[in-house]
Amino acid sequence: MLFNKKAPRVSDRQTESITNLPKLKIANKQFTLSNKVKFSGVGLHSGKKINMTLHPSDENTGIIFRLKSKDGLTSDIEATYNNVSDTFLCTKLKNEEGHFVSTTEHLLSSLYSLNIDNLIIEIDNNEIPILDGSSKIFFDAISKVGLSEQNSFKKFIKIKNTLEVSNDNSYAKVSPNIETIISCEINFQTKVIGKQSISFPLTKSIFKNEISSARTFGFLNDINCLRKKGLTLGGSLDNAIVISEDKVLNKGGLRFNDEFVRHKALDFIGDLALSGHKMIGSFLSVNGGHAINYKLVRKIFSCRDNWDFVDSNQDPIF
Repeated sequence: MLFNKKAPRVSDRQTESITNLPKLKIANKQFTLSNKVKFSGVGLHSGKKINMTLHPSDENTGIIFRLKSKDGLTSDIEATYNNVSDTFLCTKLKNEEGHFVSTTEHLLSSLYSLNIDNLIIEIDNNEIPILDGSSKIFFDAISKVGLSEQNSFKKFIKIKNTLEVSNDNSYAKVSPNIETIISCEINFQTKVIGKQSISFPLTKSIFKNEISSARTFGFLNDINCLRKKGLTLGGSLDNAIVISEDKVLNKGGLRFNDEFVRHKALDFIGDLALSGHKMIGSFLSVNGGHAINYKLVRKIFSCRDNWDFVDSNQDPIF
C-alpha cells in the first residue's frame, strides 16, 4: 500500500483503523550479511574517493562504522542517535575519540529496510560514498549477497505515546501503531517540487520498488555557497538531482514525478535507524530534514515511558 502526493496527510482516524487490527506475534531471528560486499565512490561533501566494505558481524553487536587509517589503525563508531554530532545536509556520527563519519543516512536506510541487525561497515575515509545519490545500489548489492540468520531473536521498539517535535516550519510526529508506517510531506516554492506527500508501510518490497532509487536533490544557486563551506564538493548530475529555477538539469529527468518526497522518506528511515532496533509506530515528517528527524528520535528516548522493548520470541507487539 503506497500513497503518493495525491494522498492526504495520515489522519488520526486512519491510524486508529490500523491499530485496531488483531495482535501480532513476530518471531524473527537477527540477521547479518552472508558474505562481505564492497563499494567504491566519492563522498558527496568531501569529494574524496572512498572504499567501503560491509562485513558480517556477531549477533547483538549492532551496526558499527569502522574507520581504517592508512597505518592500519581502526576506530569504531556505533550507529546510534547518541553519536550524532551534526545534522546539516547529512547525518554525521562521532565517537568519544573525535573520529567521525558523515552522510550515513542512505546506507542506514537500506540496512534498516532489509532488517539487518549486525554489521561492520569498514571505510577508509570519513564519509559514506554517495554512489548515484539514492539507496538503490546499496540495497541491490546487499540483496544479491544475501543475509545470514543468527541464533538470537530480534527485539523491536514499540512506541507507547504520541510525541511531537517542531523547528521553524518543520514538524515531526510519532504515534503508536501495529506496524511501521512512514509518512512525509514537503512544500517548496519551485514548481518542479511544489507540494508532495507520501505514506506507506515500511516493507522490503515497497522500499525496493518505491523508495530506494529516489535521489538526493539540491539547487544550483546554492552550490557555490556550499562549496565555499567545504560541502557538496563531490556533487554532480551523476549523484544528485540539480534544480535551476523551475527546471531539472539532469538529462534523464526524474525517476518519479514525486521523487523529492520519496527521497525525504528515504532519509527519514535512515535517521530512524539510529534507534538501534526496528521501531513499531506511525512516523510523520512535514517539511523535514535530518535535524527534525534527530530531534524526534531524541524525544522518543528522552523518557522510558515513551517506548518498550518487545522480544519477538515472546511478546506480541500490542
